[in-house]
Amino acid sequence: MLHEYLMNTASVFFLVYYVPELYANWKNKNANIYNMPEKAILVLASGFALSYAIINNDIALISNYGPMLALDIIAFVMRSYYVYKNYGDNHATLVPIDPSDSNDTHTTDSP
Repeated sequence: MLHEYLMNTASVFFLVYYVPELYANWKNKNANIYNMPEKAILVLASGFALSYAIINNDIALISNYGPMLALDIIAFVMRSYYVYKNYGDNHATLVPIDPSDSNDTHTTDSP
């Protein structure tokens, strides 16, 4: 019985941990690609942990790892979206331009 209270307390702390991150990503509409491997590993780890809880039919673990997996997936999808969006916005101007399209009409006269 005590372990259920401990797991529920852990669930509350994980929720409190994720809320500022999700809010900051949503508010700033920004994320970088360097944190994506970390988020992918967290999604995998949470998935394995939830699978373990389901196999063992442990309600306390399921009630902890289920919401944690959902929060990990939300954070991963949110970061992926903002990385994709910001990468596209920041790299749209890096398309090679044909020199004949340049507005530079300055020519050098040789003596």
